[in-house]
Amino acid sequence: MSKMTGAVRKALSVILMVTVGSSYCLITSTAFAQVSPKLVGQLSVRGQVALNGINTVSGATVFGGSQIKTGVNSSAIISLGKMGQVDLEPESELILRVDAGIIGGHLRSGRAVISAPAGIAVNLATADGIAVSDGKQPSVLTVDVTSGNTRVASVRSEAKVLVGNQAEIVAAGQEVSVGAQAQKGETCYCYDKNQKVTGKGKINDKGVCECTESVSGTVMVGSGLTTGALLTLVIVGVGGAIAGIVTSIQGDSQSGGGTFVLSAFR
Repeated sequence: MSKMTGAVRKALSVILMVTVGSSYCLITSTAFAQVSPKLVGQLSVRGQVALNGINTVSGATVFGGSQIKTGVNSSAIISLGKMGQVDLEPESELILRVDAGIIGGHLRSGRAVISAPAGIAVNLATADGIAVSDGKQPSVLTVDVTSGNTRVASVRSEAKVLVGNQAEIVAAGQEVSVGAQAQKGETCYCYDKNQKVTGKGKINDKGVCECTESVSGTVMVGSGLTTGALLTLVIVGVGGAIAGIVTSIQGDSQSGGGTFVLSAFR
């Protein structure tokens, strides 16, 4: 009977050890799966750039949740492969998060430009709101927090800025300002597709730049030639070219090549 009891005890001990070991392996592997960061891209740097608090060089790998911070007169490009890329300008700080089909994170300071192909959405938070594009079309979003508020400009497609339960639409070629310091009447500027200044205007009560005045003799063509602009062309002796210009502008507008209305980032 004693021998029988000893054998049973040994068997129970072995079973217990196997059970505990299996549970430990399961828990450990689960924990590693939860904390193991995901490789999302590669870094190209100019000047002083820190990755997770450590100065880094071009070619460094970037994982989801990484902190990228650029110094004075420094910049960084985070290449995300087929998902696009993120450009950080001087004195910027970004916590990058990349999920399936989404480029996002938190821009704490500075300015970031996110370029994404169709099928990739953008969801970038700031202290004032969240810049969002749905990914149905290719997008290029510029998010700037250098002025104490948040400015979001979209070049290629419509985007939104979510503030609480409200959503401000950012049309292609426009900029929207949100935050405590987004002031109505603030001076803003117009740019063409090559980022050349063509005019200036004022921020309206919705935080959108309305450009009304031409700069350096250029003509505002963002929404077609005005009667005054046409008259000006006639006066300077190029009235015969108006029809061709109007046709060209309409064609450019349909193909996305017209003048974009953006507020100047400072």
